Amino acid sequence: MKKGVILVLFAMLLLAGCGTTQHKGQSGDESRKGTGEETLVKEGTFVGLADQHTVAVNIDGKETTFQVPPDKRDRYKGIKDGTKVEVEYTKAEDGTLQLEDMKKKE
Repeated sequence: MKKGVILVLFAMLLLAGCGTTQHKGQSGDESRKGTGEETLVKEGTFVGLADQHTVAVNIDGKETTFQVPPDKRDRYKGIKDGTKVEVEYTKAEDGTLQLEDMKKKE
C-alpha cells in the first residue's frame, strides 16, 4: 500500500513537470531572429479590427487578416476603415501572418 502511494506521488511529480517548459524568444521580434523569415511589404485598404489581436486589410481585392503582437495593439485603433495603408508582415510556419508594422499612406 505504501509503495503504491509513493509510486502515484512520484508519477504525479514527474508528469507535473511536463508542459511547464517556457520557450524563450516566442514573443515579439525575438521569435524571428535567426529564423530566416522574409518580411513582406504590401499596400492595401484598412478594413478594420477583427478583434483585439487581429486587423483586416484588403490587399489586391482580398481581405487578409494579420495577427498583431501585444505591444503594438493600441497603435492601430485610431485608423479609420477605408484608409490606404502599407503593411509589413512575416508569415509564420503555421501560415499565420504576423503584422510587423502598418503605416497610413498619403
